[in-house]
Amino acid sequence: MLKVDEKLLNSVPDFFNDQDTGNWIQRLKQLKLPLNIEESNILSMEWSDLQEKKDPLLGHYASEKWRKFVLATFMADLLSYNTPVDQVNFERLLFVMHAFPQGFRTWWIQLANDSWIPVGYTGWYPMLETTFELFERNPEKLKDRMVVPQLSSHYLYLFNFSVVPTLKKTPFSRLLMKGFLKDINEQQAQGLACITVSEDGVRVANSLEMSCKGHLTIDGIAEDVFTVRC
Repeated sequence: MLKVDEKLLNSVPDFFNDQDTGNWIQRLKQLKLPLNIEESNILSMEWSDLQEKKDPLLGHYASEKWRKFVLATFMADLLSYNTPVDQVNFERLLFVMHAFPQGFRTWWIQLANDSWIPVGYTGWYPMLETTFELFERNPEKLKDRMVVPQLSSHYLYLFNFSVVPTLKKTPFSRLLMKGFLKDINEQQAQGLACITVSEDGVRVANSLEMSCKGHLTIDGIAEDVFTVRC
């Protein structure tokens, strides 16, 4: 896998520019993506790669790199799901990536024309111990899937992992999942929690030896609540 180069973000618009952002999203949605990809044409980017400090007044919003990193992550999500109900809410993504951007990793592939596009991402962040205990003991009391990020904690909330459909069950998706599990295990957490509705999410939870504690119903759809103490 190639070493990440922050110049990769040069092709990503600043989401403050609505027109450029809309055009970029529509163009990437129309691209025909490969069915497989060589490892030499894959790279991942995390916030620490960009080495950008937080502005004392405006936070990460003052950073163009951060704004592009968020938009690239959002684009990876849009390409990963066909229906809006499955796609991440942009405002929610903004909130959690501003609170804890270091838990997110965006995955890119290089196309035949040498351009790079984001086609997957993973995300986790620290959560309150009391919130973890609610997941573990009383999941029926959960009102929605929003979990407030913390700056540090011994408990982690697994926000999401996404892969474009054409690259599922390929070396790319296995590399992404291997990286996700490595990132999680490096935190030496005392507990993990997640909410998932997809079969892919259930497989990830099972791979981490998480147990289903109950269900959260949103818009008539039952989502599984998983936890594990490490």
